[in-house]
Amino acid sequence: MSTKIIDPHVHFFNLSEGQYSWLQGASPPAWPNLDKIKQPVSEEDLIQSTDFKLAGLVHIEAGFDNNAPINELHWLTTHLKKTPFKAISFAQIDQETDYFSAALKNIQHTHLAGIRDITEGNDATRLLNKNCFDNLEYLSHLKLHFEAQFELENIPVTEKIAHYAKQLPQLQIVINHAGLPNNTALWQQAIKQLAKHCNIFIKFSGFELLALNNHQQIECFNTILKQFGEQRIMFASNFPVCQINISYNNLWHSYSGLCHSEGTWHQLSYKNAKLLYQV
Repeated sequence: MSTKIIDPHVHFFNLSEGQYSWLQGASPPAWPNLDKIKQPVSEEDLIQSTDFKLAGLVHIEAGFDNNAPINELHWLTTHLKKTPFKAISFAQIDQETDYFSAALKNIQHTHLAGIRDITEGNDATRLLNKNCFDNLEYLSHLKLHFEAQFELENIPVTEKIAHYAKQLPQLQIVINHAGLPNNTALWQQAIKQLAKHCNIFIKFSGFELLALNNHQQIECFNTILKQFGEQRIMFASNFPVCQINISYNNLWHSYSGLCHSEGTWHQLSYKNAKLLYQV
C-alpha cells in the first residue's frame, strides 16, 4: 500500500497572532479535547505525527482574520516550508458582487485555490441569495473553487447547489465534511442528486462533529463511493479538530481500512486531491 498522502482539509492555528474569535472568544465550541485542539502545531509536528508520508496539503481558512483574510495566507507562507500546499481563503458568498470581486482581489496569492464560506444551519439559506450565482460565476472565471459546507439534508439548498453546478460547468464545487450527514435518508437523496454533476467533488471527513456510529460512517462512505465514483472523493482529516476523538495517524489508518483495493486508496488519499488542487 502506498504511504504517500495529500490531506485536502487541514487547519493550522496561530492563536497568539490571529483572531480566531470562534475558537478563543466568549463562546468557544463545546468540543471534547478542546485544549489539545487549540495547541500550536508546526508543520514538522504534523509530519512527525504519522507514519504516512504527507506529500501535500490544502489549508482551509480558520478565522485568522476574516476582515483581512490575506493575513492568514501571508502567515501560512512563513509557517509551511517543507510541504507543498494550496490554501482556501474566506469570502462571503452572498455579498453584493462588486464587494465580492473586491474581496477576491484582496486575497490574490500564489497558493490560493478557492474560497469557503461556512453556511451551516440557518446560514444555508444564504446560498439561495440572488448574488450567489454571479459570485460563483466570477469564481469560475478566476479558476477558483467553491468549498461548500452545509447540511445536504437541506434539500432546497442542495437543489440550488446542483443548479449552480449545472449552469456553471467550469466551476468546481467541493462538498466539505461529507455533507454533514444526520438524517441519512435525506442525505442519501441529496448525494444522488449532487453526484450527477461531474464538477462536484466531496471530502470524506468531519465525522468527529457528527453523531453517527462507526457502522453508519461506513455506510456513508459506501454510498458516496457508489454515487460519486473513485475520481471525485477525497479523504481528508479536518486536523486538528479530528482530535475530538482520534489521532491524526489513526484517522488515516481508518481511511485505508475502508478501501478494498490499492487503486481506490491511492485515488482517495492522494491522486484526486493532487489533480483537483494542483498541489
